[in-house]
Amino acid sequence: MEKKYRVIHYSKIRFACFLIPSWLSGFPLAMLLIPHGIAGQIILGILAIAIVFSSLFIFPKYTAKAILLISTDTEGFQLDWVKPFWGSKPKLTQRVRMDELKSYKYESSYNFSTLKLRLKSGSKIQLHRWYNDDNDDFDKFMTHFKRTIESYNKKKSTTAVIEKEKLIMENRTFLVAIGLLIGVIFIATILLVIFKGVSNMKGIIPILTVLGPLIWVIIQIVKGLQKAKIE
Repeated sequence: MEKKYRVIHYSKIRFACFLIPSWLSGFPLAMLLIPHGIAGQIILGILAIAIVFSSLFIFPKYTAKAILLISTDTEGFQLDWVKPFWGSKPKLTQRVRMDELKSYKYESSYNFSTLKLRLKSGSKIQLHRWYNDDNDDFDKFMTHFKRTIESYNKKKSTTAVIEKEKLIMENRTFLVAIGLLIGVIFIATILLVIFKGVSNMKGIIPILTVLGPLIWVIIQIVKGLQKAKIE
């Protein structure tokens, strides 16, 4: 049974190419307006807010956004470009059979959710979903996609299963190495406090600033090791 999903896809390169110059424009504006005193600083503040807001929430939707229609069936899926990137021509329809897939990786972060597909031919397909523009069928497609892969891998006729690539936080060797490095920094910080001492609260603040993120990273490492052990 064929199913269709409307998926919003963002280009990270286009996103960055517009975002970085927009933010860098703040430096010449600051040099130009700050010498004008309070009035110049107020204008600079208003412009800074406008630049940050527009570059993060408005312009990417026009310059870095494309819309795809993904059609799926038991044999594979097809990508049709309903709306190409601004200033670009629509790409050709791409049909991918399940037996052409070598592996996939799904990464979810606070900014982008990314599906990376690696084909046996060596080519790659990437779909990036921006957290601030998620009114589409991406989650539904991912659920269906994972179920389709599970069914395909269980088929007797399947000669090579489609692998799920591990995320960096699921790589046991990487986690252990980072854990050891953080452990050394953690112990060194404690020894520094013991032997040097802290005379006042001003000395404690930098230490807590360092230890706080380290403790958070350690917690993430433990979670990653537990997940890697389960898998």
